[in-house]
Amino acid sequence: MAQLVEAFPDDLQVLYKHYPLNFHKNAMPAAKASVAAGKQGKFWEMHDKIMEKYNALSDQYYLDSAAELGLDIEQFKADMADPSTQAMVNEDMQLAGRSGVRGTPTFFIGGKKASGPRSFEAYKAIIEEEIAKKKGKS
Repeated sequence: MAQLVEAFPDDLQVLYKHYPLNFHKNAMPAAKASVAAGKQGKFWEMHDKIMEKYNALSDQYYLDSAAELGLDIEQFKADMADPSTQAMVNEDMQLAGRSGVRGTPTFFIGGKKASGPRSFEAYKAIIEEEIAKKKGKS
């Protein structure tokens, strides 16, 4: 993903939607932690910390990560517990279900679910095709 963002800084917009899988006991708390961090402007930083230690997630890890990121810990705890945080994740899950998402990660490019190999080159080609289509319509 980082390679694609770097390759297409003016043409690629990344939208992240949560789809915590119910068989992963830490998926929902991790989603809520990233949303709570996002409320303080640190979504991607928390996301990256979660991905770094996805096999060792815990409530304490989220708090430690929030502290490392310089977040207001009391606000972070309040946002984790806030029903609006859960509601944001639930909305993402509903959208994913309507869009045919069945697992993670799932990528959409140009509004269509990307299929085929998951590689920089494959996604780069799809993005270039989408850019060419858009420029052809201008």
